[in-house]
Amino acid sequence: MQFLKSFETRLRRLRNQASPFFYAGRAMHCPVCGRSFRRFRAAGRRRERRVNAVCPYCASRERDRLAHLFLQAVGTGGPLLHIAPEASLAPRLRELADGGYLSADILRQDVGVRFDIMAIPHPEATFHGIYCSHVLQDVKDDQQALAEIFRVLKRGGWAIVNVPVHTQRTVDHQDAPLKPRQPGDPRPPEHLRTYGTDFAERMAGAGFTMQVATANDLAKPAEQRRMGIASAAAGSIYCGTKPA
Repeated sequence: MQFLKSFETRLRRLRNQASPFFYAGRAMHCPVCGRSFRRFRAAGRRRERRVNAVCPYCASRERDRLAHLFLQAVGTGGPLLHIAPEASLAPRLRELADGGYLSADILRQDVGVRFDIMAIPHPEATFHGIYCSHVLQDVKDDQQALAEIFRVLKRGGWAIVNVPVHTQRTVDHQDAPLKPRQPGDPRPPEHLRTYGTDFAERMAGAGFTMQVATANDLAKPAEQRRMGIASAAAGSIYCGTKPA
């Protein structure tokens, strides 16, 4: 299995290196890697298929490119915690961390530390910034996770905690039969809850002062289309600040 994983990694690297030739053009632009293409790669299957979704070079998705735009306005100051780290965003977050970047996950081996987000093994006021995207929908107690993020954040620090939003009010599915993932996948069934637009209220309930940003706040319509963030898949940025 490890051999197949390594082979797949090499194939992806070769595909990324060849992408400027296969996707040569100017119609689409990725703000993360700074490259332009005639189109982005599609993602998803059947009714969930999304066109112009994934950058052929850096593999950033719609939500990653939106987050990158938001992070351009964030000032440097470490240390910074990157939970379930996206490879496309890690370089920018390392810059913001100013030498204090730490990646974390509960299962992955390619991170600096492994832990459960409901029990972060760091003292209070450790981090100046925390980035965590599309994780809480799989966490048993998201309120406890938000409390932990708030606890380890320094006063005046920020936490971007993004989630997929599909309804108006959040619905918990933990007591309902859930569809399991692939056999052998240790993660919980997807998902334990469906988040609504009230997620900002849930973060505020943990003590954060909230700012919510969308593509309309960060780019003009033509720029949104060219960067592939005009669709609902880009989501919103939920940025909470710990009061000083």
